[in-house]
Amino acid sequence: MTKTPLLVHPPLGLFEMRLAEYDIVRWPTDRTDIRAAVVIGHLGLTNAMIDALPELKCIVCFGVGVDGLDLDYCRARGIAVTHGRHINHEDVADVAIGLMIARLRFFTEGERVLREGKWTPPLAVPPQKRLRGRKLGIVGMGAIGEAIAVRAEAFGLDIKWYGPRAKPAIKHAYEPDLMKLADWAEVLIVAARGDKSTANLVNADVIKALGSDGVLINISRGTVIDEDATIAALKSGALGGAGLDVFVEEPTPASRWADVPNTTLTPHLGGGTREALWEGSQNVLENLRRFYAGEALLSPVEH
Repeated sequence: MTKTPLLVHPPLGLFEMRLAEYDIVRWPTDRTDIRAAVVIGHLGLTNAMIDALPELKCIVCFGVGVDGLDLDYCRARGIAVTHGRHINHEDVADVAIGLMIARLRFFTEGERVLREGKWTPPLAVPPQKRLRGRKLGIVGMGAIGEAIAVRAEAFGLDIKWYGPRAKPAIKHAYEPDLMKLADWAEVLIVAARGDKSTANLVNADVIKALGSDGVLINISRGTVIDEDATIAALKSGALGGAGLDVFVEEPTPASRWADVPNTTLTPHLGGGTREALWEGSQNVLENLRRFYAGEALLSPVEH
């Protein structure tokens, strides 16, 4: 029995064992009979790659992100795009709160002095900052932003948020001016969607407004903040600290961060729980099944 060809880009490791019914094709390829592709959403496919696949009608993204795709171009080509919405937002929110705690309570510095044998009583690190009562600004109030707000409220933080439009269902105060939010906040957590509309949304001016005592947390996409400006502000002391799980280039070069102070860095592990990966794989398989069966897709992206 001839298997149906399926482009998988990039390789997806052990998950591909669950795609045994398909003939997995790698990029680059000269095959012209490929009707569906499975991709990592933030890597996606370029328009040139799509042009080389004339029969492509469905792109299934593993994960919630679709920022590696030109959605307008996909729509013009008649290509449906699916993703794994509402699968890992709770896990990403956990990482956001974890990075915030790590920066306010100096976990990174504390582990360093312990491991290096430099623990000197009575205080191994400088006095830390209490979470309760601190001002938290959340940039982006989608599923992840809402999950962050629930957790932050339990820690007793004062919460305001910024987004392109107010949402009456959100009880926390809406601030329509990002600069004003940054000036008010002591911690700024970036949870905005990563696409062209949010590129460098948190720019040098926003970072300056957050200030020398402020902490910037990013669990969105590396492109949403000006990474060069962030590094410069951390080195100069214009920004108090940063917790970053995402970067402009991934993997980010270790040398880029070697002398950057007051940072906690994690390698884009936000949504990578066992549970989210399993649910994400199920989502991919069901979207593929429905596409080839001619049924309505499970989780189409609204272009």
